[in-house]
Amino acid sequence: MGSVRRATWRQYLLYLGINVLVSAITVLIVLNLWDRRSPLEIVTPTATIDVIAQVDNAVPTLTPTTPPSPTPKTYTVRAGDTISNIAEEFDISMEELMAANRLQDPNELSVGQVLVIPEVDRVAAALEASETRSPEATSTPDPAAAQQVVINGIIGAGDLEIESVRLLNIGNEVSMAGWTLDDGDGHVFNFPDFTFYSTGAVDVHSRAGTNTTIDLFWGLDPAIWMPGKVIYLRNVSGDLVSSLKIPAN
Repeated sequence: MGSVRRATWRQYLLYLGINVLVSAITVLIVLNLWDRRSPLEIVTPTATIDVIAQVDNAVPTLTPTTPPSPTPKTYTVRAGDTISNIAEEFDISMEELMAANRLQDPNELSVGQVLVIPEVDRVAAALEASETRSPEATSTPDPAAAQQVVINGIIGAGDLEIESVRLLNIGNEVSMAGWTLDDGDGHVFNFPDFTFYSTGAVDVHSRAGTNTTIDLFWGLDPAIWMPGKVIYLRNVSGDLVSSLKIPAN
């Protein structure tokens, strides 16, 4: 009977190495087959939504609008109106009113004429005047420069009983002694020793009567103020202060 030969440790190591190699090859084959059957899915990233941009597009763009130009204030001239009384009514100067309407002569007014009333910034005008006024002017004001006696209108032209010329003083009070009122045709009224108070009014009547603080009487007969005539008011130096053309009826 023959004997059984035992394997040496070298043979065990050889068998073990062969098993490991076969196992590794088997795993590689299996993995390779699996990769071919189930390829990895490539996930495409989803684009993010720009919320801010969408909101900006949804909101309508505001178009700047130009504010409408203010409608200019106007005044229609009526019978008996003068540049001075229209200017006083709207609290502006005669010069401002004439400049706004390009008038060279205060007697150019006609009934039905439409005048533009300028908007005057009194605060700005006062500041400008204070900045440009010289020290001498502020320390020694000229009272005569502040006088502004004007012909306000004619009442009852051609009717001796009611005919009168109305004067206004919208400046400082002034002594009217030596002042005159005339029609340019030789009829002259000489003012008596009369004080015309500030912001006052006086009527110079054509007929005879007794003078008061608000009524003076010329003593004429007949009436002299007719349509188309011009009334002239002159100061004590003979300078023309105010004038008014009597409008046609």
